Amino acid sequence: MKGIFNRYLIIKVVLDFPMLFLSYWLALSINSITFHSVLNLNIHLSFLITSIVCWYLSARISKLNTDRRFNNFAEEIVYILYTVLIFSVMEASNLFFFKLYFYFNNSFFLTYILVLLFCILIVKYSVRKYLHLFTNKGKLYERILVIGDHQYANHFHEVISQHSFYGFQCVGALYENNEGFENCPYLGSTSMLNKIIEDTLIDEVVIALPKNKEKEINEIIILCNNTGIKVRIIPDFKHFTASPLTIENIGLIPVISQQSYPLEEWFNQLLKRSFDIAFSLLFLITIGIWLFPIIAILIKLNSRGPVFYRQTRWGLNNKHFKVYKFRTMYNQVDTIDDNGKFMQTQKGDTRITFIGRLLRPLSLDELPQFINTLLGDMSIVGPRPHAIPQNIESLDAVSSYTIRHIIKPGITGWAQVNGCRGITKSHFDMQNRVNYDLYYIRKWNFWLDIQIILQTIFQLIKGNENVY
Repeated sequence: MKGIFNRYLIIKVVLDFPMLFLSYWLALSINSITFHSVLNLNIHLSFLITSIVCWYLSARISKLNTDRRFNNFAEEIVYILYTVLIFSVMEASNLFFFKLYFYFNNSFFLTYILVLLFCILIVKYSVRKYLHLFTNKGKLYERILVIGDHQYANHFHEVISQHSFYGFQCVGALYENNEGFENCPYLGSTSMLNKIIEDTLIDEVVIALPKNKEKEINEIIILCNNTGIKVRIIPDFKHFTASPLTIENIGLIPVISQQSYPLEEWFNQLLKRSFDIAFSLLFLITIGIWLFPIIAILIKLNSRGPVFYRQTRWGLNNKHFKVYKFRTMYNQVDTIDDNGKFMQTQKGDTRITFIGRLLRPLSLDELPQFINTLLGDMSIVGPRPHAIPQNIESLDAVSSYTIRHIIKPGITGWAQVNGCRGITKSHFDMQNRVNYDLYYIRKWNFWLDIQIILQTIFQLIKGNENVY
């Protein structure tokens, strides 16, 4: 299957070049150009060839055409925007060198860049959907064998089943016992790996064993290398979960180093805060000014009680603040059960009003949190703030839980756009959600925030079956 995916990557690169020709021709057709001399075919071709070189270099710098099967299209959009930005700078320099032959006005340049952006978006999306068509029909996938316990195996099987466009098919799992295996087929103990490889077509092996199984892991890797099977390892570094890590070399010795968090740097804090203020003001002025009154009237007509629901949450450095939401439940309903545990919203929850059932799936009840963002209690993107009883329940049960609070909570977050919304049925579900938050904290950059916002918009349009 590797050859097929390589051809897919080649197609992604090659299709960019006709889009440059098309965008150039459309920009010439739309705009009136003043020339210093007769524009002949050679000059056209020379400019296009240099444009192709600029685009290729821009795509290499931004890593646009790497394999992004495992990423949402919103992430690819961010890379496209980044590439077009770099290309615009290079192309402006390119036009400067061609000014002796002809003069392009600003209108032409803007048209050229916008048309190119539109064309590239359409092509990348079409290629992605074409690949999805093949994988969904079972014609293009890699067969994966998981070696690990039921939690890893079941979760891995669930993820690749929900995201069939990854191009993976889980053939089963090997482990020392069959306890807890549900969705993922249990094929036997790890000692049967050699026989499984002989009897079953396998493209990759995913190892999810604890670090005390080092000898067993090495034997598996050697066996896979000898049979030409690719190996992926899910590392067992739970005590490092909360820290950003890099691998460095001292001589030939690999060393894992802990680094500072990106949002500990003052410039990144300033950039994020400036974006939060600008985005929130833009939203409240353009959308909130007319949408908020409509929602408020509907809530008042539907049930008695206040329009806004204010609840105390933990924020930056565990400081308490009041989060604002549109009220979607009947006034003064219970949120704590008889055992003192927080009552999460269930499907068909009778506490939710009729208007609440319309607001919650679209997350319209969360919109007042843009006010929290302006006040400085929250950010546009960050770990979602949980209710205090839920925080307390998770402190000891979930590894590195409090690390979430070293940055401001967000209206949306990396966990939410990766499917972690709605009820958490177990501590494993909560740990998975927190792991996404920790990844965001470790890997934060401005473009990641843009990507998450785009993914959030796409998911709101698409809907989410886990939100009640």
